[in-house]
Amino acid sequence: MILALLARDFPGVEELRRQVSSVIVARNCGCGCATVDFRIGEEPPTPGKELISSAYVRGRNDGVLLFVKDGRLLSLEIYSSDGDPAPLPQVKDLVLDPPDTWE
Repeated sequence: MILALLARDFPGVEELRRQVSSVIVARNCGCGCATVDFRIGEEPPTPGKELISSAYVRGRNDGVLLFVKDGRLLSLEIYSSDGDPAPLPQVKDLVLDPPDTWE
């Protein structure tokens, strides 16, 4: 899923793609959704983040946000607009949002 969110080219994307094989899930969200925080190698997750990619889930009111901090993958947020915890979507159902909507 992370590679699907990194499918578009933008400055720094190659380094982020290289990090994917080293991603470790460091923490799950406590609400029951599929959101996770990452750790790369031995580095613990750190607060603060920048949205780097987003997608909506075809046929649902859910979406996926990929965050980085200081050039490192930080978290994958799975959200639902109806307020219920959103399950992890299938990659084939993701539709990337245009980069100008990431803010």
